[in-house]
Amino acid sequence: MLHVGIVGVSGFTGLELVKLLLHHPAVSIDYIASRSHIGEPLSNIFPSLNSICDKKIEAINEDRLKSLDVVFLALPHGVSMELVCKIHNKIRLIDLSADFRLSKDLYEKWYKTHLCPDLIETAVYGLPELNKDKIKDAKLIANPGCYATASILAILPFLDIIEGDVIIDAKSGVSGAGKSLREDLLFSEVASSFRAYSVAKHRHQPEIKQVLSEMKPINITFVPHLLPINRGILVTIYANLPTIFDEVFLFEKLKRFYINEPFVRVLKNLPQISNCVGTNFCDMSFALDKDNNRLIIIGVIDNLLKGASSQAVQNMNIMFGLKEEEGLNLKPYYP
Repeated sequence: MLHVGIVGVSGFTGLELVKLLLHHPAVSIDYIASRSHIGEPLSNIFPSLNSICDKKIEAINEDRLKSLDVVFLALPHGVSMELVCKIHNKIRLIDLSADFRLSKDLYEKWYKTHLCPDLIETAVYGLPELNKDKIKDAKLIANPGCYATASILAILPFLDIIEGDVIIDAKSGVSGAGKSLREDLLFSEVASSFRAYSVAKHRHQPEIKQVLSEMKPINITFVPHLLPINRGILVTIYANLPTIFDEVFLFEKLKRFYINEPFVRVLKNLPQISNCVGTNFCDMSFALDKDNNRLIIIGVIDNLLKGASSQAVQNMNIMFGLKEEEGLNLKPYYP
């Protein structure tokens, strides 16, 4: 039995981690902590957990953390690294923030001064479909961003044949912005509307480019949009092809690439958000624009699950030699 802790339990990703790990057959949640609501039962913060998880939220305590097998950090960017710097050599960590995803120079360009840049090199980027072998022995996992997960998974199978700049048109539900109270996220501002945001300055753009550029030089244009729904991400990717490819060849190429990956579903029809919400799946397909010799790839995930918490659990399973699907046999929320 793995003894697990969750730090930052009062946010959306912390809640999803609790829900997943409560039903994980190889896990005991021994410690939940937050910077707020200390001493309160978790069910006070999330009434949906009444009589399911009434465990009290504790203060963040380094000694308590060191007694565990693995700790999930669901803290804000910039806060997480403060704790990692202190305990990284004492416990295996899965960090859901961006603090260890980017190189030092990129992180400090897009976020803030890094407190322990030497640890960036030791962190493993936790995209299982890309780095499974490295994840097995990792002490520190940098769990990928939600937009980055959907975009990278969609591009990877075709990276060797596309050329030129890649355009990513991405759309996310409101939960992607977290629980912070912001005027632009009020119901009256979001409902019955649709808008782009952080155009040419979203922090997942350098993350996507950095990961893909390790395999092939590539330029990315990334434009995120806010959907008036609770959760889910759909990315539409436009990539030019150097020559004419047959659709059957491209479909078989996509299927072969993910044939051994339990959480990527390659579809003949174009995917939609409602079929993925509540699961750890990434649904994927494509269309071929023959007139312009352009490949249009569609990828869909649940931003809070495959884009955050269930991917973190998938990483934990790999780290500890468990079956990759353990505790992640989730069914879609439909309708």
